[in-house]
Amino acid sequence: MNKSRMEALTDGIFAVVMTLTVLEFKVPENGNLFSPKLLLMLLIYVTTFVALASIWNAHHHVLSFLKSKQVDELILWLNHGLLLVICLFPFATVVHAEHPHSLIDSVAYVAIYLIIWLSLIGFSEVIYRQCNKSEILRMRNRKRIKIFLIFLLPGALLSLIWLYALPIVTLLMALYWGRHNAFE
Repeated sequence: MNKSRMEALTDGIFAVVMTLTVLEFKVPENGNLFSPKLLLMLLIYVTTFVALASIWNAHHHVLSFLKSKQVDELILWLNHGLLLVICLFPFATVVHAEHPHSLIDSVAYVAIYLIIWLSLIGFSEVIYRQCNKSEILRMRNRKRIKIFLIFLLPGALLSLIWLYALPIVTLLMALYWGRHNAFE
């Protein structure tokens, strides 16, 4: 299959998922747009949006290493698997935002968040091994794994106790990854 078709599908799904997430939020009955509950919901939404934007950016960057215009079935299915988990993110975001102090809802949100990053790392490794063997991609993959293990995983687990850990980690990670200057 042509790589551009896979990229178009991915872009479309990211756009829909990012839009659906915010459409699930309801106007508060009392009309107070600055209520603590609504502000917490907004924080969780912003965390999800920034995470999705970071994932889309990283996905785009990984695909830039594919020099062939064709992708094989393995890459297609790995991409579909990543998109499947991404499509679950709006539901988990809304449930978590409506019940931010529920441990089960927080665990579901954090699990999907972490699975998405693990899927992206796996996807990137397959592209590295099959398609290019780029030293830059290999180094970025290793850096993603280190950031995941040292920064994302502990931050996500800490957020089960302290709700604000994941938003802080997500924003810091986005700022850090936004510094790549060799981005196509």
